[in-house]
This record gives sequence, C-alpha cells and structure tokens, in this order.
Amino acid sequence: MSVRFVPILCAVGLLTFAGCGPAKLDVTLTLSLEAGRPKGQILEVQKKPQKVTIEYTSSASEVSVYVFKTSDADALEEPEKYKDKALATKTGKSETFAVEVPANVEVQVVFWSLKKTEVSVKLTNRK
Repeated sequence: MSVRFVPILCAVGLLTFAGCGPAKLDVTLTLSLEAGRPKGQILEVQKKPQKVTIEYTSSASEVSVYVFKTSDADALEEPEKYKDKALATKTGKSETFAVEVPANVEVQVVFWSLKKTEVSVKLTNRK
C-alpha cells in the first residue's frame, strides 16, 4: 500500500465515525414513586439533535412526565410548579410520546405522581 493512501484512509475512517449521529439510547427501567416526590433519569448529552421516545406504564395511578433541561434545577425539584419550562409533558397511566432534544443540551426525564406507584419506563432515540 502506498504511503500517501494511509492519511486518506484515516480521514475516511474519522469522517465515518463523526457522522454517525447521536449515540443509541435504549434504556429500560422501573421507578418507585412516592406520592408527590419526583424521580428522574438524566439523558446523555448528544452532539446532534435527537428525537427521544418515552414509553411508560404506571401500576397504580396517573403519572405526569416532564422533559426538562438539567440546567432548570428548580423545575427538577418541583416539576408541577415549573411545567411551563418543560420541553414536553404528558399525563396518564400509560403513554408513549416523543420529544425533540437539542444538540449539546443535557435533559432529564422527570416522573411525578400524587399517589405511590411503580412506573415501567422505556427511553429510545431509534426511529
């Protein structure tokens, strides 16, 4: 192999990895919610915008789900009070919805309920 082709191959390899888009998100978890006490899941910062799909099912009662920028610290502690700052919100016992997350922004998906409940959650960014 000619020496001049080595830099070209390296460049092609780097460009291939750089253009892959956001890392794959595939998180499944179960959260135990206490009445009136929020719990959240921080999503890894991505260099490109992504569409995150949130699927959840509650065992006992309706749940409110909010997607906040982690920089909105007050909203993370009292999601009902600051719901107007949320990138997306949904309320129900079982729902699936998607939210557009901007590039280079850390977000947290926050779950809140008036009653004690178990919530099964699946977070993905696959199309």
